[in-house]
Amino acid sequence: MKKPDKVLDLRGEPCPEPQIEILKALEQLKEGQVLEIITDDEPLQTSVPELCKSKGYPCEVQREGQTSFRIRIMKTRPK
Repeated sequence: MKKPDKVLDLRGEPCPEPQIEILKALEQLKEGQVLEIITDDEPLQTSVPELCKSKGYPCEVQREGQTSFRIRIMKTRPK
């Protein structure tokens, strides 16, 4: 996936704040742009890909060290 157009560092943010911020950021992106999320909220590594699948957005999750994750989402045309 290409280099991110926007990066959200959501480490330390309590639920549901990360999900709200991710949805807001995706709304602002144009088709073909990539959002990168840095988080230490382990449930996001499964909930974000599920959200992306429902919207048809490609998504990659990478573990960074012991407690952080990097999630990249490409905004595509809605289904």
